Order: sequence, then C-alpha cells, then structure tokens
Amino acid sequence: MSFKVKKIRERKGKFAWWHNFEAAIGARLARSILIAVPLSAVCLVGVAMLQQGWLTGDGPKRIIPKFTVLDETNGHTNILFLGVAGKNEQGGNLSDSIMILSINGAKGTVSLLSLPRDLYVDSEVGSRKINEIYAAARFSEGDERGLEIVERALSQFTGIPIHYAALLDFAVFEQVVDELGGIKMFVPEDIVDPYYPDDNYGFQTFIVRKGIQEFDGAKALKYARSRKTSSDYSRAKRQQDLLFAIKEKASESGALFNPNQLKTLYTTFSDNVVTDLGLPQLIELGKIAAGVDYDGLVSAVLNDDPTNRGGLLYAPAREFYNGQFVLLPLNLKDTQKFIELTLITPEVLLENAQIAILNGSRISGLASDVAQRMRRLGFHVLETGNYDSSDLVFRSFYEKVSNIETPLTWAFMEEYLDIVPVPVVETDLEQPPAEADPGDVIDINIVLGVTYDQ
Repeated sequence: MSFKVKKIRERKGKFAWWHNFEAAIGARLARSILIAVPLSAVCLVGVAMLQQGWLTGDGPKRIIPKFTVLDETNGHTNILFLGVAGKNEQGGNLSDSIMILSINGAKGTVSLLSLPRDLYVDSEVGSRKINEIYAAARFSEGDERGLEIVERALSQFTGIPIHYAALLDFAVFEQVVDELGGIKMFVPEDIVDPYYPDDNYGFQTFIVRKGIQEFDGAKALKYARSRKTSSDYSRAKRQQDLLFAIKEKASESGALFNPNQLKTLYTTFSDNVVTDLGLPQLIELGKIAAGVDYDGLVSAVLNDDPTNRGGLLYAPAREFYNGQFVLLPLNLKDTQKFIELTLITPEVLLENAQIAILNGSRISGLASDVAQRMRRLGFHVLETGNYDSSDLVFRSFYEKVSNIETPLTWAFMEEYLDIVPVPVVETDLEQPPAEADPGDVIDINIVLGVTYDQ
C-alpha cells in the first residue's frame, strides 16, 4: 500500500470552512457527524480535521489520506489508537497508550480494548514490545509507513484486521480538556505519585484523591500518564475513562455545534495527529457513530492478573529477552478469543449469563481450572463444584437453569468448549416437564465430562 502526504490548497474566509462543509455533504449530514463525534476523543480529532483542514486546504501536513470507501470486515471497522509523549519529550515516539476501537454500524455496537505496552510481538521491524514498533518503523521506514507496519503487526497478533490507525501526541488531551472548560470524572482510588516527570528532567509529586474530581487539562494529562505508583493496566483503564469523560463533556457543553470551538480544536490537532483515515472514512464513521448505542459499550484491558477478566498474559524470565520485562500470552488461542469477544462479538458478553461449572469427570480441580479460563474471557462464573450424580459423565454438556434466554452464550459454549446441550431423557409423557426456578441466580450449568480437553 502506497501513501502520499498532501497539502490541500488554502481557501480564505472566516467560517467559510463550515459553510463549504455543509454545502459539500449537506447540512443534515454535517450535523449528524457532529452528533456522532462523541464516539471518542479521536473522533473529535477527526471531525475537527474534516471540517477545517480538508476544506480550507490548511490541514495537517503529517496526515496520510486514504481515498477509499470505509474498510470493514464482517461489518466491523477496527481502528488502532497510539498515544505518544510527543516530539519534545524523551522517547517521544514510543507508544505509551495502545487501544483498539471496533465499530459495527449494522449492530450499533462499539468496543474498546487497551493493550499493555510491554506486550512482545513480531513485526516487520523485528520482534519487540508493541510500544516500540511505531518508533522503530518510523526511524527505519519513515513516517508514512510507520502506521502501516504497526497495523500489520497487531493484526497478526490479535487475529483481527486493523483497518486504520491514528497516532496522537498526549498534549492533545491537555489542550482539549482546557478548551472544553475542564471535565468531571470519578476517580476509583487515590493516586500519590512522587515520580511524575517535571520540565527539568526531575520529578514532581502528583496527587489525586478517590471520588468525583474536576480536572483541568494539566491534571487530566497527569492522570492519564502517571504510572510509577500504579500498574500499566490501571493507567490504561484511566485513559479509557478519560476518553469517556471528554466524550460526555463535549456532548453536554455543545462544543460539537460551536464553529469557534471546532476551529480551535482543529488548530490543536493539526500538528499532533498522524492518521490514515481520510475524508470519506471520517464521514462514514460519523454516520455510523450517530446510530451507536453507547449504553452497550464494552471496554477491557489485556493484562497479566490471572484472577481478572483479560488476565491472559505472563512475564517470562528476563534473561531470555536481553534483560527486558516483557509480556507474552499464556495461551494464544484464549488471548485471541478474548480479543474477539471484546471487539467483534461483544453481544455474547452483553447477555451477562450467570454460569455454574460442575465437575462430572471426577478429575480433581477440573471445574476450577475451566472456571478460571472462562472468567479470563469475560464470562460470569458464579459457582463451581461437583456434579450431583452417582454416574460418571463422559461427554461434557450444558443445561438451561433459569428462564433467562442466553442463546449467544449457548452457541459460544458449544463451539469453544466443544460441549453439547443436556442429553434428552425419555420420561412419562403424562408428567409435565419440570420448569426452571425463576428465583435461581444461575442461568446455565456447564457439566464437564471425562472427555473434556482444554
């Protein structure tokens, strides 16, 4: 794929960009794009570029335009976001934040997954941590191929296609929050970081307390980047929460209908964004985002805590990786399935099936092992134990327990765990079948047999 960076011819006139934009695509569509922008802070970036840069001809010199229809696979468009410290910071091209956003217009779903920067993957610039791929590719191949190389590397690792990417300088968040007049958000735990970098290659102490807090741009940026006294995973979750807070404030404040603010946002983004999303893609994404149900948004963080959802990674011995701390998947099949469930089939998890896993095989610990596996994938396993039967179970099966319908979960279990519905047993036809207990908290029993193979 060949990209070219172009500067579009300048056009003069105060707010001419807005009237030209409406004339070009229609006032109704223009406003629908503005309503759709809260999809994420980066969509805000895109619309500001769309309305100012592409139509006045004074757009970001570093943007990589792609003049094609919106790429998608099975209805999903997957966009990679990379957050970097910026050109004025040490290691400014290293990706401190890595997120994948998946949008499905037909289903009206949107999902967000954060990946840890220490995840070690293969790429065209060698096997390395994912936070280094763009910087290495940019150094050896130039700006234009950097995004393309990191897109392919993460497509290969995740098992899903990455259609587009956007790289943002973290300073964007500070300026956007200030332009919106600050944001309000819930902080789930105290942060006391005495090692937050200052402007003189030293440190300053950053403190924020648990509870509802109001952030200006500087504090929001520190909240997004602080990591010395917390994990990369909690930082990734904070970054997701920050995006949602920006989205909410942009919607509530009316910024998306204010030409002055949009023009200011464009100026903010023009020197701080690299993307292969072009004008046609931004318009199409705006139309799709307008129909998304944000109440069903699914978000997750891939991590190395085996007791938590997404805890599918581990840290190997450092001597095998030149002394580096890196993360690898415990099981690539489960890791890719977790990514698929989060981004491509979130409707399975949104059924919120309550599951019990029972051991009918008499193999010690089997139910606990499978329960942990399913929890990592994001399923609600509430109970484990032994199956109440004097007979040994050979073929694993599942049975409906409550009156709640969870057909997508049933289909997933059949395929992924290779289990079947509960065997049908002939009974006295004059006796009515037993009905599910409406007060039961369990929706599905999974009974593991001798032949179960993880």
